[in-house]
Amino acid sequence: MKHSLMLLAVLCSVLFTFTSCLDDDSDEIVYPSDAAISAFSLGTLNRYVTTKSSTGNDSTIKSTVTGSSYRFYIDQVNRTIYNPDSLPYGTDVKHVVCTIGSKNSAQVLLKSTISDSLFYYNSSDSLDFSVPRELVVYSLNGENVVRYSVNVNVHKEEADSFLWHNTTNQQDFAEATGMKAISLGNHVYLFCSNGRTGNIYSTDINDGTNWEALPWDGNVMAQPDIHENVVPMGGYLYLYSHSTIWRTDDCITWEPTGSGELHRLVAASSTKLYALDEGDNLISSSDEGATWVSEQLDTNASLLPTTDLSFCCFSSRVDKDTEIITLVGNRSESIFPDDVQAHVWSKLADFSQFSTHDPWMYVNPDDVASRMLPRLASLNIVNYDNGILAAGASGRGACQEKGFQRFYFSNDGGIYWNKSESCSFPAGFECGDVFTMTVDANNFLWLVCGESGQVWKGRMSANSGEKRPTAFTE
Repeated sequence: MKHSLMLLAVLCSVLFTFTSCLDDDSDEIVYPSDAAISAFSLGTLNRYVTTKSSTGNDSTIKSTVTGSSYRFYIDQVNRTIYNPDSLPYGTDVKHVVCTIGSKNSAQVLLKSTISDSLFYYNSSDSLDFSVPRELVVYSLNGENVVRYSVNVNVHKEEADSFLWHNTTNQQDFAEATGMKAISLGNHVYLFCSNGRTGNIYSTDINDGTNWEALPWDGNVMAQPDIHENVVPMGGYLYLYSHSTIWRTDDCITWEPTGSGELHRLVAASSTKLYALDEGDNLISSSDEGATWVSEQLDTNASLLPTTDLSFCCFSSRVDKDTEIITLVGNRSESIFPDDVQAHVWSKLADFSQFSTHDPWMYVNPDDVASRMLPRLASLNIVNYDNGILAAGASGRGACQEKGFQRFYFSNDGGIYWNKSESCSFPAGFECGDVFTMTVDANNFLWLVCGESGQVWKGRMSANSGEKRPTAFTE
């Protein structure tokens, strides 16, 4: 009996103690004072892009974009939220479902686009982010309020596509029988022949509408074929005229640097000039044309191109002391009427102390016939988009290729050529068989057209955007 009474007393004591704890209101619930956005992401978005159908009519293609793949940067100092990598062109950001996280589950409200009204954020709502939006965050204790500006960035132009501008139509260019454009410093120079004499025109690389006809230096005798005898090297332009090599950095004042009986200048590295002698043998000069030596070839010199010549020179991706020179062009149509492809040569120019003096290598069209460069009139190549871009007018000889149907691209120094996937001729482009192109210091591609006199200036949109931050939290 005593044992039972003792057990009952213990149970009553525990119950009394527990009841006292429940009735004790000395411990208050404390709500957090933090008010901050901790996460922001997008759901699946729709994308609409208008293209030309096979019939030439506009056709709108709908696709989806995985919004969560585009991270958002939350700047807690300046209270801004944005995506460093813009969403693809054509993404619909007027109807966005997003996920917003807040610290300690603070309340998140969104300000209206047309008034100061606020409404609670709901993760299932479709929101308009086509304009900057304001998020308002209230701490759970109601003491703190923080406002964020949200910008959802979208590309304004189609990625990896060219944006063209027709800067001018020049009558002098329309009447040209030959031309060559070269970018040097802040100018684009056009060497232009009308069949009787040679002229030089200049425009600022930021212009293109206004071209100035430059006066000739009285010591330089202009020839009709000047467009075939000028190459850039080391910050200068070198011109061959009447057995003399002339150098200039502004195409107004020229100084002689060498001489020789040449057929024409054809190429240049950063330190050497290359030319065809009167017998159409390839020769070079390392002293600005003062002396000339024969170049080594890996095959017969009869395979060298002699017309429609163009070249580009760029540094090797694997060796800072090596440059790659690619020379393209056609052989004489009267002597070689059956040629279908252009003739492409390449050279590794080694400037190290262990230079091996590699010969020029001929790219045999029999080995890669299906991916060779066609035999086009006014053939031009430029170094662009980490490769070589080529274009030309109608086919010569046995080549039936139509002019200006496509740009050709090579990423291996000119061995294999494919249709460029990123560059196409602009709508309204008109050109005869006289044509030239160049790339300026701002990575703009210039096209100058005979017959129409058009000048086009364009750049790949993917190369024109600013570099954005790559860190996403702060």
